[in-house]
Amino acid sequence: MSTDLKQPSAIELLATYGTLRDDNDTNAPWAKNFTNDMSYAITGKLTGYQLFAHSSLTYPFAIYTGNSSDSIVVRLLGWPSREQFAQKITQADLIEGDDYERKIVEVLVNDNEIKHAYIYVPKLKVPDQSWIRIPSGDWLQRPSK
Repeated sequence: MSTDLKQPSAIELLATYGTLRDDNDTNAPWAKNFTNDMSYAITGKLTGYQLFAHSSLTYPFAIYTGNSSDSIVVRLLGWPSREQFAQKITQADLIEGDDYERKIVEVLVNDNEIKHAYIYVPKLKVPDQSWIRIPSGDWLQRPSK
C-alpha cells in the first residue's frame, strides 16, 4: 500500500524494480555506484502494481493499480548504517528526478514476511498504447527489443 511521506519514518530499505536493482542488466551508468557497499539485498513481491516498458527507454515504470492480482518483483536494498541509507536516498532522488515520487510500500518476502520500504514510482498515472506491460512483473524478464 502506498502512503504519504509527510510523517517521519524509520524506513531503511529501498524497493527497486528497474535500473536501481542490484542485479540490473542494462549497464545503467549509475547502477554500480548506487549499489556499492550494500549490506542487504533480497527479492520480494509488491502487490497492486504493474510494470511497464517502452521501446525508446532503457528503464521501466511501476504503475499503481490497487488490484490485488497485480504484482511486481522488487529487490529490497539496504546499507550498513542510517547515514549511508540517507546518502543513497539522496542519490536516488537525483537519479529519479522530478518525474518520480518516493512512497512507502509493504513488500512481501519469503512468502510470509512484510518489510516496509521506499519505492520510486512515476508521476505518470496511466501509460498509453506505446507502453508494453511486462506480464511477469520482473524487469529481468522483460521482452527483448
